[in-house]
Amino acid sequence: MIFVNTELDPFAALEKGVFAVPAVEKDGVIVLQGWTPWEDVLAVIQGGKVKVSSMEEAFDRLLRSIASSFTVASAVYAAGDLSIIAGSTTFILSASGAYFLEDSSSFLNYASTKLRETSLETLEDTLVSVIAGNFARDFLWVLGKPPRRSDLERLGFEGFKLWFTARTSVGRVFVPHSFNWPGLEERLSKAWEYLLENIDEIGVKVAEEQSKLPEGWV
Repeated sequence: MIFVNTELDPFAALEKGVFAVPAVEKDGVIVLQGWTPWEDVLAVIQGGKVKVSSMEEAFDRLLRSIASSFTVASAVYAAGDLSIIAGSTTFILSASGAYFLEDSSSFLNYASTKLRETSLETLEDTLVSVIAGNFARDFLWVLGKPPRRSDLERLGFEGFKLWFTARTSVGRVFVPHSFNWPGLEERLSKAWEYLLENIDEIGVKVAEEQSKLPEGWV
C-alpha cells in the first residue's frame, strides 16, 4: 500500500485517475481517494478491507469526495451537473469506497444514474464554500497574506471569474470558458457574493490552517 504523491509526480497521479487527496494505492490500483476516514486508510495499510455496507453508503461517500476536491468540485460547479464526473471509473470507485463492495462493478451504473438524478442544489452551498476557501488559500500562497474584502473589491467580479476559469481548467481537456455552460454566470455570481460576505473570516481561517502545516506541505 502506498500514498500517491500528487505534488512530485502529478502526471502519474492523473494517469492513475487521482483527482483528490489523500489517495491510496494498493497492488497498482487506486482504492481510496478524497473523503476518507483515517480508520479506512489504516485498514488498507494493515491489509484489510474498508467496510462499505451498501451502494447508498458508497454514493454518500462519493458526494463527500466531490466536495473535498477543488478539481472535482469546481468542474461540477462550472458544468452545473454532477454527472460530469461519471466518465472516470477510477474516481467513482475509489472516491466512494465502492472498490470494497462485493459487487463493485454494479456501482458504476448505479452511481451514473444517481449523479444524473441528483441536482446541483444538493451540494451547491458546499461547493461554493470549497471554491471560496481555495480562492483564499491561493491568495495567501501568492501574495503572502490572507485576503480581505477590500482586496476583493479591488479585484472585482471579472477578476474572480478569471481566477475561477483559469484554476478550474485542466489544460485544454476541460476549459470552462470555452463552452457556454447553462447558468454558469449566475453560479459564479453566487460564489462571488458569498466571497464578499465571508472573505475576512475565511482568510483568517485559511491563514491559521496554513500556519499549522509542517514546512513544505500545502
